[in-house]
Amino acid sequence: MKKRVFAWIVLMVCGVLTMQAQGVSRLDVELRSDWQYEALKGVSQPSVSGFDGKFFNLRMDGSIAENLSYSIRYRANKVQSSPFAATDWATLTYSTDRWDFSAGKQVVAIGGYEYDRAPIDIYYASEYWHQIACYQFGVSATYKYGNRANSKLLAQVCQSPYDFSNENLYAYNLMYMDDMTLSSINLLEYAPNKYLGYIALGGKDTFGITTIEWDVMTRCDFENKGNVSFSSMLDVSWAVNENLNIFTHASYDVNDGVIDPTVLVGTDIWRLGGGVEYFPTGRRNLRIHAASCYTFGKAVPMAALQDGHLMFQAGLTWKVNLLSKN
Repeated sequence: MKKRVFAWIVLMVCGVLTMQAQGVSRLDVELRSDWQYEALKGVSQPSVSGFDGKFFNLRMDGSIAENLSYSIRYRANKVQSSPFAATDWATLTYSTDRWDFSAGKQVVAIGGYEYDRAPIDIYYASEYWHQIACYQFGVSATYKYGNRANSKLLAQVCQSPYDFSNENLYAYNLMYMDDMTLSSINLLEYAPNKYLGYIALGGKDTFGITTIEWDVMTRCDFENKGNVSFSSMLDVSWAVNENLNIFTHASYDVNDGVIDPTVLVGTDIWRLGGGVEYFPTGRRNLRIHAASCYTFGKAVPMAALQDGHLMFQAGLTWKVNLLSKN
């Protein structure tokens, strides 16, 4: 199975390279491998420690006709029975000066900078990030403001991230984006005619070499009024120079009684850590990293984050544009 998939990937890449003149504008390969050490309450976890390949991504963008473009990202390390299970997105977009209309598998439009960041660029994350199924089929319309740089308002209807049993559940999302904001209001169906309401706020500020990204997310199920499911994330980074970036990242997830499939009832968990990124060439296509984090608080058995969890990792990421002539 894996050999057939790899052969298919090679054939796809070779085929696309012969069709550059037919609308392919981007063809990227992204790989990341790490050495990792994990311990739980002081006990080493050998099954999740050692060397491992973390990501192998293929991304292809291009155009089919005037104003009609496509974007696909395939994660080869997530090979499953369905090819779309390993496809993060496969979207077709019709664009005008002010509007984009898209259909296909998309990123669910939820606010926040931790949520928005590509998984290959995340070393550790919140409980919410680990549990949300953020790529779903749907349709969206984006209005591009002409008087503000990179300002967009996106409306989306898609399959609910909580549709685990194929019950035909939907999510309704409204998201605002600009250079300093990623915020949304969301209504996600978790059972037939039962919904979680989101308010997800994300902000970004830069002061000299310092960049601060913060996220605040509240979730309610409209049945357990007065209870709250809440996540917050904070990332502070210092771009020392073109080669060196230092960062610290923290998250907090809590749920005191909301029916929330992502952050389960009884969760009250913190994750704190930081790390360093080194770019040998001064460009972002080659990166060496080292990061560590510690998790503490109250967790439930099915949660991704557990009390007393320590993780250290170091690794290498490289990204290649196969269409580049440099």
